[in-house]
Amino acid sequence: MLRVLAIAGIVSMFVSAGSAQPASPAARHVGTAEDEAAIRTIVKHWQQTWDNFDASVLEGDYADDADWHNAFGVKIQGSSKIVAYMTGMVKRPNVQGRQTIWDEPQIRFIRSDVAVAYRDYRTVGHKTLDGKEMPQRNTHGTWFLTKDAGRWRISSHVIYDDNSSQAP
Repeated sequence: MLRVLAIAGIVSMFVSAGSAQPASPAARHVGTAEDEAAIRTIVKHWQQTWDNFDASVLEGDYADDADWHNAFGVKIQGSSKIVAYMTGMVKRPNVQGRQTIWDEPQIRFIRSDVAVAYRDYRTVGHKTLDGKEMPQRNTHGTWFLTKDAGRWRISSHVIYDDNSSQAP
């Protein structure tokens, strides 16, 4: 009898330990293919804005209370203010000659209605406001998106440059 109880106890420990393991990556993927396509489209609007120097494609992508932070320290809140800022930004002479190589977006679903998208890109030809060409910018974009009433929108967008070459 003790032997049966000991075996049952060991089996019970293995079952408990196994159930405490995190779910497989496939089990954690809670977004549908349609959700992923919608998010990918929104993220690619950022590329289209810069490739065509036209921010109108961003209309409707940001939630009304979205926040936006760029690599130069500019912080803006509100969809209309973000789009207005970007409309002016892409028309500035210091960015007109830039060329960017875009990596594919990476999308991770936190829940069925919350996702994070990441995208890296490299830009040459960007100039300072006084016309001096900047070194190649290695930039990272992070989009926090939420789905409300069946529609994905950006809640927060953070853009930052890789400054690892300047690290001590």
